[in-house]
Amino acid sequence: MTIDLRVGLHEAAQRISPVQPDYPNLPIEQGFDWPIIAGYDFDQLYLVGFRSVRRPDADLDLLRWFDDLAYAEALRCGGLLRYFKGDADGRGHCLSFCLWESREAAMRASGGKKHEQAAGITARMYVSYDLERYELTPGDAGGRPVFRRL
Repeated sequence: MTIDLRVGLHEAAQRISPVQPDYPNLPIEQGFDWPIIAGYDFDQLYLVGFRSVRRPDADLDLLRWFDDLAYAEALRCGGLLRYFKGDADGRGHCLSFCLWESREAAMRASGGKKHEQAAGITARMYVSYDLERYELTPGDAGGRPVFRRL
């Protein structure tokens, strides 16, 4: 039996959380409880991970301000299933992600003015950062989705 994509999958995606305390340093498919979305009706989802190392002098209030604006913009664009805002570890390593219904939804949001402004401060806030993009397809019944890095 499958569950409605728009309601059930969205609710399940809100419960995706880390399964390891060192999740920022693990491959994204190993650091979170992805099987929580198994059994939901989807052909393909789109995942964007933002893996970063924060500068010791990063302005966290400014970073939070731009992040909140970009998140609100993403919600208005539609198709966002889950935004996980990661916490930096003691060395400044952080992993956050957005799980989308489709790549097109992610592209709409990333092209917005607030996302562009948030991207504009990355050099001031991070020693390094990397965007990881994946397509997720259903795995075996009850198992984790299959990740294909793009």
